[in-house]
Amino acid sequence: GAASGRSCSVEEMRQASEMVTSQPEVFSVVGRLALVQTRKQGEVQPLYYIACQEPRPGSSLPCNKRVGEDGFCAACNRVGKAAPRLNLRCRFTDFSDSAWLTTFHETAQRVLSMSAEEAKATEAGEGGREGLEAAVKRCYFQQPLQITVRARLDSYNGEARTNITCADARPVNRTAHGRAMLKGIREMLGEAPVVVAH
Repeated sequence: GAASGRSCSVEEMRQASEMVTSQPEVFSVVGRLALVQTRKQGEVQPLYYIACQEPRPGSSLPCNKRVGEDGFCAACNRVGKAAPRLNLRCRFTDFSDSAWLTTFHETAQRVLSMSAEEAKATEAGEGGREGLEAAVKRCYFQQPLQITVRARLDSYNGEARTNITCADARPVNRTAHGRAMLKGIREMLGEAPVVVAH
């Protein structure tokens, strides 16, 4: 997947996202996973939830609402198929700054190189929660990621608040990234672009 959104550093993305209006902004950042929030105020944070997989009425998409312990989905008003879905708070970092971004299922699976089913099985296995956290920590600072960030103004408890999420994250295409960095260096130096023969 090609990078989409305005290319910038984490610091520039944070500054620009503070100015966002009701029109969503998309940014493209190259950074690394630095941390996944596993605790909040001392309480263990779940890294996944069990979601209803029944199709939404009039759609082929699954419901994806959280189900109760008994598997009951309040949105569908029944017990049906369910599956784990990752929902992480990830701290991504680059040379300029770092930012906490909500990172949902498909993207979270790519960031951790682990499916939600694998995360659930790891936590249920003999290593327990510590085993899952150890598996997550092994992903910290491992590879540069092309991160697509979506920022928009939301209303939370009647208050306007910027909602910044990680919409996509994939390993960086090092060839394309190297060319983009060279182009940036040439622009800084005020040189004309050089065509590199293959």
